[in-house]
Amino acid sequence: MVGAFGVLALLPLVKLVGVQFTDASALAAEGLEQRQRTETIPAQRGSILDRNGTELAMSVPRTTVAVSKVRLAEAGIGDDAMLREFGTRLATLLRVDPAPVVEAITSAAPDAKWVMVDRYADEQVARKAAQALAAQDMDGVLMLDPASERVHPGGESGVRVIGTVGPDGPGPRAGVEAAYDDVLEGTPGKQVVERGSQGETITDGSRVIEAPQPGEDVQVTLDRTLQYETEQILSKGSANARAAGGIAIVGRPSTGELLAVAGVERDEETGEMHLSTRPLALSNAYQAGSVFKLVTTAAAYEAGVIDDHSTFSVGPTIRVYDREFSDNEVHPVETMNVDQIVAESSNVGTIQIAQRLGAEKLHQALVDFGFGQVSALGHPAESAGLLPDVDSWTPPDTAAASIGSFQSTTVLQLWSAFNVIANQGIYVPPRLVEGTIGPDGRLDPARAADTRRVVSATTAARVSRALQAVVQAGTGKQWSLPGYPVAAKTGTGRMPSPEKVDDEDAYIWPDGTYHHVTTFAGYLPADRPQVSITVMLFDTAQGLTGSTSAGPVFSDLARLSIRELSIAPTADPAATTAAGSTDDDGLVRSVPAGETAAATDRALVPTTTAPSRSGSTGTTKGGAATAKGGGTGKGTGSTGGTGSGASTRSGATSTTIASSGRSTAAGTG
Repeated sequence: MVGAFGVLALLPLVKLVGVQFTDASALAAEGLEQRQRTETIPAQRGSILDRNGTELAMSVPRTTVAVSKVRLAEAGIGDDAMLREFGTRLATLLRVDPAPVVEAITSAAPDAKWVMVDRYADEQVARKAAQALAAQDMDGVLMLDPASERVHPGGESGVRVIGTVGPDGPGPRAGVEAAYDDVLEGTPGKQVVERGSQGETITDGSRVIEAPQPGEDVQVTLDRTLQYETEQILSKGSANARAAGGIAIVGRPSTGELLAVAGVERDEETGEMHLSTRPLALSNAYQAGSVFKLVTTAAAYEAGVIDDHSTFSVGPTIRVYDREFSDNEVHPVETMNVDQIVAESSNVGTIQIAQRLGAEKLHQALVDFGFGQVSALGHPAESAGLLPDVDSWTPPDTAAASIGSFQSTTVLQLWSAFNVIANQGIYVPPRLVEGTIGPDGRLDPARAADTRRVVSATTAARVSRALQAVVQAGTGKQWSLPGYPVAAKTGTGRMPSPEKVDDEDAYIWPDGTYHHVTTFAGYLPADRPQVSITVMLFDTAQGLTGSTSAGPVFSDLARLSIRELSIAPTADPAATTAAGSTDDDGLVRSVPAGETAAATDRALVPTTTAPSRSGSTGTTKGGAATAKGGGTGKGTGSTGGTGSGASTRSGATSTTIASSGRSTAAGTG
């Protein structure tokens, strides 16, 4: 028995010797393997910069912090009061609001292994918090994981165009973030992290074995200052017009660079304007009305069916088969030339031009100007708009297409179309990305899309002359800018009702009125275009038109662009008739700064004005369609159609008499 007990007493000593000497290395390696893990270190995402190198979006290294309720229970922290006290103390260490931290901890199950309390904690702050708890015998209570937070130094300005990034990366339609995700995301690294049996982080037990490579930066064409100011002006102008929202694009026509792309919407609960949740200028399509007369006129000049001496006998109405189209004002039969038809936005005159041109050539012109298709911009949210195939067109459809109440367009397409005339007949695709910037700090320019000639320089000059007449003596004459000749066109179109309330008129809304889209698009100085601006407001107050509602926003954006882009006044007095006074040196001087006030500060609608169906003198039979594409609009958002209708020269009070089943819409000046 003594011998047996002696042997048993020696066994632990033998085992101890074995552990200390024979198996020491193997057992140490096994233990290290159990607590060490190789984990991925996310690469820092590249920044998105504006045209001047200012950051619009950047990634900041962060740490995700989680708490183990199992470890808390082992440390004697289990009841509600103690958990609340711990949560408050942890929030103080992390320098965050204690309420969500306490809520996350107390609401989690008692056996919850890990509860996330802060997704984007400061790296140093999180590490110090873990060390502080470890010093209080609570080592392993926290788990720290590397993370990255996408921040926007300029706030929400421009975010809907460049896109956002969530915990799982950018969404499929998240603008530049999605389109350039492979370039921005970089290459992840690796680190060895020591964790306990429950997965808790062992303080100071991490080491990097492969450093992550940050992503490249992407430089866009947007100007951060111009973007912000454009959003402010658009918001004020949209609110002043009692619109449901508005869209504006400011850019360089010669290069297609988008300098500012803004969208605002009215909050249904507060009534206040806020930045849109979607890139409305690219994603939503609308029946824009008379701004399309630019295409009809250009195509007719190019086809040779009209020239500088062409005149038309224009009456107040015109019947095309079973549909009647009208001008806004009842007027006697007048002899009008092409410039007058465009300047006064006569639907009857424009339809007569279209009848000479024909459906095939008008449709081809719309395609050549960029309608019915996405551009080369490469933005994942862009819509193609709606342009029905010409084989389905009837003569009334051709008439409606000529005045912009048949097809639908995005504001981006409309902006690009006006640039064709500004560029002497050349279509220059819109651009949003300048290029990428690698580790060496050099810009690698993005490949520019091919340009194409749409109409001759002679045709473009003739159309530009007509567009200048709009501002000099036509529907947009109140928005001339001294020293800067403006070429522009106004437009107003009806919006299909979000719900059917009238069997014969799909444009009657539940409140018994017509709702309208109003547009003012153009460029300046007309003799040497430096900036192109398109403004569209949707669901504006009753009685407002493209000139009276979108015109003030255009005017303020034009003045902003002149200042921010340092555009000099024109030196050609002949090009500025009715635009300003001329000095002896031939330069046209703008009015003193003290004499000009923001156009969007002027009251447009009395606060006592109630919505009505005033001005409507007839009915529209048929249905309305909504353009489907990249947009996600509803109700007052994305609207389009495949019908025809009547429109007005300067008001939103036109009518359509139609007996066919095709949808109808109204487009006006």
